Order: sequence, then structure tokens, then C-alpha cells
Amino acid sequence: MPRFRECKHCGSEVDTYCQTKIEVGGYINECVDCVIELGTEKAVRYRGVVDGSGKMAALSIVAFDSKEDADAYVASFNSCGFGRRKTNNCNQIRHRHIGFNGGNENHKGKL
Repeated sequence: MPRFRECKHCGSEVDTYCQTKIEVGGYINECVDCVIELGTEKAVRYRGVVDGSGKMAALSIVAFDSKEDADAYVASFNSCGFGRRKTNNCNQIRHRHIGFNGGNENHKGKL
């Protein structure tokens, strides 16, 4: 894959490996300025969060509309410390669950 491409909107040169381009997103042949101005970034942001329950951790895969929402969700989810009650603002942040793998609540064969 070539490192440099021409922007399909303005014709400027696009460095596809530039860290700013990777963070901003957009199509491979769009420059950073055009992606921001035109709002063409449509990628879904995913995060995986793990919660301990039983003998196996529960894993949730969550989708967000923006990187800010994703980061805020993870920060809120991880805000509880050892021995403290889990009180967070996850329900106030816009998200949708994509997948869930629940933990095994059965401890030492007891039903």
C-alpha cells in the first residue's frame, strides 16, 4: 500500500501513516482537514470491558458513536477501586452492547 495518496476532495498529498491521520480517521484517500471539515468519519468505536464475577470474568463489547464517549465510559467503568461499591455513570453515556460473555456463577460445583 502506498504511503502517500492524493486527497479526493482537495487534491493535497495525504500521508496515510501519519499519527494525526490515524487518530482522525476517514477514508484512506481523504486528508485530515477534509475529514474534519466534511465530517466523513463514520467508524464505530468499540471498547471491551471486563468485570469479575464468579470464577470467570464477564466480558462486554460496547459500541460508541465517538471516541470521547468511549473513553468516558471506560473511565467511568473502571472508577471503582478495590473493596468499593461500583457506582459509575455508564448509563448516562450513549452506548450499545454488541456482545457479552457472562461469568460462571457456579462456585466449586454448587448449583
